[in-house]
Amino acid sequence: MRDWPLALALGSVLVVASPTFAAQEPAVSLARPSRAAHTQTGPPVTVPVQPAAPAPTSAIDAPRKRSGFTRFVVDVGRDYKAWFTPETAHTLIVGTAATMFVRPADEELTARGFREVEEALSLGDEYGNLAFQVPLAVGWWGIGHTLSPKHADAGRDLLRAQISAASWTYALKFAVNRTRPNGDPRSFPSGHSSATFAAATVLHRHYGLKMGLPFYALGVYTAVARIHDRKHWLSDTVMGSTVGIAAGRAVTFHLKQHPVHVTPALLRGGAMIQFVVDP
Repeated sequence: MRDWPLALALGSVLVVASPTFAAQEPAVSLARPSRAAHTQTGPPVTVPVQPAAPAPTSAIDAPRKRSGFTRFVVDVGRDYKAWFTPETAHTLIVGTAATMFVRPADEELTARGFREVEEALSLGDEYGNLAFQVPLAVGWWGIGHTLSPKHADAGRDLLRAQISAASWTYALKFAVNRTRPNGDPRSFPSGHSSATFAAATVLHRHYGLKMGLPFYALGVYTAVARIHDRKHWLSDTVMGSTVGIAAGRAVTFHLKQHPVHVTPALLRGGAMIQFVVDP
């Protein structure tokens, strides 16, 4: 949460600053007839008066264009509205059902852990942390600007997805206030899972399965690490991944492709969540 202001500040450097609106009205001078023209005899002499040049249109009179930062803030607001759509509702309903389905396996899986791969799980906490995910999104956005608009849009959506996922995750954390396996508060849902699955969904929607699948695998890896470290229950990570997928979809509604389906399944002595991805 504390990383948001820094992330937004870094992101705003990459967009175009708003134009300044300052214009002065030009002084208009009319040529006066000379004194000689009034004293000479004969027909009156008419001294032509040059019409004043039209004053340039003030920038204030023109429609104001939104700065890049303003557009970003507006899009973040639209992302929240996108949560109240049939597609997002379907994702949340299925994910909530899967969370309830695996809930009975929470304590058994936590007690058993993943000792066979314990040493390989050490990086899960770092990868799922917002301190890693937000700079990743900002960096993708910044480097993408030097490559192509497609890559820049992907980075921009990554940052928006992290903002959306984190805000909904922490709203649920404080509302539910579930105790973690290690005794700490605010276990449900897993913020690490929501952050990693938000990133995976955005990259999947932008680049397809070849890019999305490795990042979904990293999301599962992070969830397993959090369970093994007794930071979360299994159902915390399932709901966290659901929030992340919903956040990733909310910011990429303009990319109607590559949906992800969450399917729970019971196993002997535990449970399993399948993520079925349409290529």
